[in-house]
Formats: sequence, C-alpha cells, structure tokens
Amino acid sequence: MRVLRRLISAALLGVVLWLVATTDGIAELPTRLGQLGGPAMALAFALPFVAVAAGVRRWQLLLAHEGVVLPFGVLLASFLRGRFVGAFTPSTAGLDLYRLVDIAKRTGAKAQSGRAILVEKLHGLVALSLVTFALLPFGLAHFFGAFGLLLAAALGLGAALGLVLLARPAWLAAIARCAPARIRGRVLSVAEALASRPASAGELVRVVVLGVISHAATAGIFVGTGLALGVATDAFTLLVVGNAIVLATLLPISVGGVGVREGTAVALLACVGVGATDATLVGLLGYVVAQPPALAGGVLALLGRSATAADGGSLVGADPA
Repeated sequence: MRVLRRLISAALLGVVLWLVATTDGIAELPTRLGQLGGPAMALAFALPFVAVAAGVRRWQLLLAHEGVVLPFGVLLASFLRGRFVGAFTPSTAGLDLYRLVDIAKRTGAKAQSGRAILVEKLHGLVALSLVTFALLPFGLAHFFGAFGLLLAAALGLGAALGLVLLARPAWLAAIARCAPARIRGRVLSVAEALASRPASAGELVRVVVLGVISHAATAGIFVGTGLALGVATDAFTLLVVGNAIVLATLLPISVGGVGVREGTAVALLACVGVGATDATLVGLLGYVVAQPPALAGGVLALLGRSATAADGGSLVGADPA
C-alpha cells in the first residue's frame, strides 16, 4: 500500500506538472516565485503555528477528560514530532499513531490515549463540516456542487453520531451485540474500550471552537499563498479552495497529500479563470509553508528530546486499561 500511495502521489503530481507545461509553461514558475508578496507570505507562515496551538490545546482538553493530565509543552513537543512522522505518511495517520503511542508510553494509559485521539478526529470532522458550511455565502456551492455538500454534511453528521455513541456506553454495547456470534466477544471488548463518559456543555464548546480555529487556520494558509502570488481572485474564493484542499487531503490515497493538494487547487481555481501555474503554486507553496512545525518536530526527534513520565504528566482516575 505504501508503494501504491507513492505511485499515486507521483502520478497526480505528474498530471499537474503536465498541465502547467502545456498551458502557462514551466518557464513561468521561477518568475511567479520571484513576485511573492511579503506580508501575505508572513501570514501564510504564521497560520500553521496557529493551527498547531489550537490542535494541541484541544488534544490536552480531551486527554484531561479521559483523566490524563499533561503540560501543554509536553504535548506540543509530542505533536511536533508526530507532524514530522506524518509528513511521510498518508493523511494524518503518522501524526495520530505517534501521539497515541507516545502518550501511552508516558502514562501507561493506552485506552485513554486512544479514546482521546478518536474523539479528537471525530470533533475535527465536525469542525471541518462547520467551516465548510460557514463558507456557503462566499460561493462554496459553486465549487463543491451538490455531491461535495452532501459529502461534507455526511462527514459532520456521521462524526457527531459517533461522538454520541462513544458517550453512551449502553448504546455502543447494544450495537456491538448485533455483531455475528463468532466476533461478538471481540466487538464487545472494543466497544467497552472505546466508551467514554459524556463531556460537559462547556467542554464541548471549547473543543469545537478550537477545532474550527485549527481548520480555518489550515485553510487560510492557501489564502496567504494565493495573495502572496497575486492570484487573480479574492481572499474568500481562496479560503473556499483552501477548505476543499483540506477535505481532499483527508483521503489516504497519497503520501503527505502530494498531488492531491495541487490537483485540487488546479481543478477548483480553473473555475474562476486562474491558470494552472498559479493554481499549482498556491497548493505547492501551501504545503511548503505548512512544514515548519514538522521541521521543528524533526529537530526535536534528532536531538532525542523524547519526554518521560518526569515531564510532569499524570494519570487521574484512569482505568487500568
């Protein structure tokens, strides 16, 4: 599967470069890069750190809900190292797996760490759906179409239903008991491990708001790169396209979203008359400016700054699992 994803990434990127070469021309790329606007690029470089800060704080709240209390700095270092690993894996798989294992090693709370990551992913999909529909007044339907809107709605509603089930152990167990007899015991064990206590209204609001900030900041990176390049469209259109790119790169069909990101930018920006060269650079630069957190994580990993229980973490009222 890793080889297949690399081949898909290479093929998609090859198609994008072919489009550039046969429309505006490869020769324009250095010229366009030389015309980057400073303030907009500064914004683009700052937004990944906003997304990371919001994401780490959300993770910290969800771990605390599971009884695992860790300082923000410890979780930030773990998140950054996970971002470095995730740069070489499909979607967010590397980031999520690294964090799950890292926190489980620190605290021994494997089940709690796994539940926090799962709940975080579901909340993330809800937040992404909210950001998507908040962009409807700015022409999102023109780019997404009926199918895209239905997909965004299905992701959000499905994730919300998953959160409800995780907070209702009896419902989750009832569904698990409907599994075929030969796997029912295993399914019930998984359902029991995934079940969590309901969050308070205040916790839910904080987690959702942080998720919206994280996703909006990630989509906003492409606004910064588009404005820096002087692309012939407005900031709201770039934000819609950036949101679509975030959605597209959730699909685990390429390594680090390579090819998918650029292809989505080319396809959608063509709807407003933006050429393939500029559209490719919007996606490509968006990827580049989002990498400093991953590079920082690589430095931490290289220096061997792996945290231990002495970092100040504790496990409060957690079950032995």
